[in-house]
Amino acid sequence: MTHIDGQQAIASDTATATIKQENSTMDTATKSTSSTSSFDLNALRLPQNFGEALGVKRMITRVPVRKSTKSEFFRVRPGDEWRFQTMILEIKEERETYILTPDMWNAVPGLSRPAMLHTAIDRQNNVFLIPIPLPGEDGRRNPWHQSLAEVVAMAETKWVRSVANMAVGGYDMLVAEGKLAEPEWPSTTLAELVQIAFRDKLITSPDHPIIRQLLGVS
Repeated sequence: MTHIDGQQAIASDTATATIKQENSTMDTATKSTSSTSSFDLNALRLPQNFGEALGVKRMITRVPVRKSTKSEFFRVRPGDEWRFQTMILEIKEERETYILTPDMWNAVPGLSRPAMLHTAIDRQNNVFLIPIPLPGEDGRRNPWHQSLAEVVAMAETKWVRSVANMAVGGYDMLVAEGKLAEPEWPSTTLAELVQIAFRDKLITSPDHPIIRQLLGVS
């Protein structure tokens, strides 16, 4: 074989190898495209109630007692059976709310007050209780409490947000513009929700640490 024939043979082998490599790359790309096209995202997407499909029941283990945040839309469950009138003690510095038994209502004068607890839920289906102080003996509420009561009343039928407006001394109400799905209320009863919310925040005795702290005993 001449030198030229040798070079031609090498060139031919190189070209053949290149073609095989290109064919292999194309086969890989074709398989990848075929594999990707087999993914139907709609079929793979979890539904909102995926827990039911899996036979899983969501257990409520924590129920905050709070107002809604300014950025969250929420609903309130309508009906007298979903609101509870009681005496509460709010410790604003710790953002904690306690409930008092009748014999403890006057344990800390000027700090405990009657309130209505409303069952609420956010768009992630997290349940919480909104406390709204009841009107005074004259039947009147301060503007903050009155405006919050109006927001809560609207939330029984619409998704709303409440935003504090310091200039007017009350809450502004913002109603969701879109047609949002109705809330998925849990099967938990109001009695169970209250028990969960206050399981370690029930004041039954003057010896309760919070009472002793507020009276300056300890």
